[in-house]
Amino acid sequence: MSKYLERSAKALKENAVKIYNAEFMNRQAEYTVARVAQKSDLDIWVKGSDRDIGGFSDAWLDITRAGHARFHGYLSQKLPEDTRFKRSGYAMVRTQDPRLTLLSTERWDSSLYRFLALRVKADRRKYFVNLKSDALIPTDIYQHLLPIRTPGQWETIVIPFNTFTLTSNSIIVASQPRMASTKMETVGFSISDRQDGPFSLEFAWIKAFNSIWSHGETPRMPYSRDRTWKTDFIAMDKTF
Repeated sequence: MSKYLERSAKALKENAVKIYNAEFMNRQAEYTVARVAQKSDLDIWVKGSDRDIGGFSDAWLDITRAGHARFHGYLSQKLPEDTRFKRSGYAMVRTQDPRLTLLSTERWDSSLYRFLALRVKADRRKYFVNLKSDALIPTDIYQHLLPIRTPGQWETIVIPFNTFTLTSNSIIVASQPRMASTKMETVGFSISDRQDGPFSLEFAWIKAFNSIWSHGETPRMPYSRDRTWKTDFIAMDKTF
């Protein structure tokens, strides 16, 4: 109960500061969704794999000597003994579900930002970025392929929020309703590329941000043939 009241008091103080600084009206350039710089930063993360349902994949989340998170393990396609499961071989890591406070639930607002940026170092396997917002169906997850360009090296990946695809139990939802962007709950990574073997993905931080040409979900200036969000990113990538 005391921790609940502490969280409520903290939320009340933060909201009061936002109102005083008029931050509800002035959109910010950047927001840190998650950062890992020391072992205690892993406390807000949870991991899982098909071993939770009787499968044979393993997943771990460790801190590296450099102070970054390392999501790694071994993927196995071997099916569980339970015959209800027709495929296996997945692992995931994500931030914890938002905690309840006296005022509301601790969520963040992605509608204030245009892009999601992730500082990562990955192997050559296929990973997804997962976003969960407030939804009636708990299995609804917005996903985007993590487009690794330089395997084995650190890089900044930038993904526009409006390019995420709604999935449910890893199946694309036909209707594709818009994300409840004002009530974002968790962010994370997953792997299910149907290949047996080890995997490793390191990450340092995840941020939501605007470029100089964007103002939340609305571009401040229209894009043209010669300038798109990708050309914006080429310049921005050097600043992270």
